Amino acid sequence: MSKNVHVIGPYNTGTNLLFNIINNSKCIDLIQNKSISIEHQHRPFGKHTLDISIIENYLKNPDNLLIIMYKNVYNWMYSIKKEHYYIKYTKLYFPVELDNKKFPNMLELYNFYYINYMSLLEKYPNAIFLDYKMVIDKSTSYNYINKKLSKINLSINSKDKFHKTLMTPAKTHGKSVKNVIEAKESYSDIQTTVKKFLLTKPKFKRSVKPVLIDYYEK
Repeated sequence: MSKNVHVIGPYNTGTNLLFNIINNSKCIDLIQNKSISIEHQHRPFGKHTLDISIIENYLKNPDNLLIIMYKNVYNWMYSIKKEHYYIKYTKLYFPVELDNKKFPNMLELYNFYYINYMSLLEKYPNAIFLDYKMVIDKSTSYNYINKKLSKINLSINSKDKFHKTLMTPAKTHGKSVKNVIEAKESYSDIQTTVKKFLLTKPKFKRSVKPVLIDYYEK
C-alpha cells in the first residue's frame, strides 16, 4: 500500500521548508523503493491544526507517516512577532486566540502544540519530529534529516538537490528568509534577545516549559 506523508507544526516552524526538501530531493520509501512526495492539495488536515484528535486518527493507520517540525520557543516567539498569520493577539503576554480556541498568552499556545505533539510521538512509531535548528545547519542537516527519516523508513537521496533547496526561500509569504544560511546566522542572537525580553516579564516567563526544551533538544 502506498504511504502518505504529512508535515505539521505551528506557524513559522519550517513546515514549508520541509515540504520543499521532501518534494525536491528525491525522497524514497526504503521499504517499497518508491518515490515519496507531498501534495499540498490533498493534505489530510491543516498542517497547523489544533485538533489533536484528527492527527491521532491519521496516525492510527501505520501507512500514514507524520513529521512534526519543532522550533525552540524563543525563536518561535520572535517569528510570530514578525508574522502572526491568523493568530489573534495584541501583545505576546496577553490572551491569544487561534481557530476559536483561547489561550492565556502566546507561550501557552506554543505549549499546547508541543505538549500534545510529545504525547503523539511517545505513542505512535509512525511519527517523528525534526528540530528546525538542525535542519538549517547546512553542514550537517543532510545527515541529520536522513537519520531522523530512517525511523519511518524514508531517505533523501539527492544531496545536490537537497542543498539547492536549502539555498532558496521556503515560501513567498510571511517575510521568509532568503536561505538557511541567513536563518542560521540570526538564530542564536534571536534567542538572546527574547530571553532578555522575558526577564522583564517574569509572570509571562513562567509559561516557558523547560520539559519541552529538554524533550525536543535532548
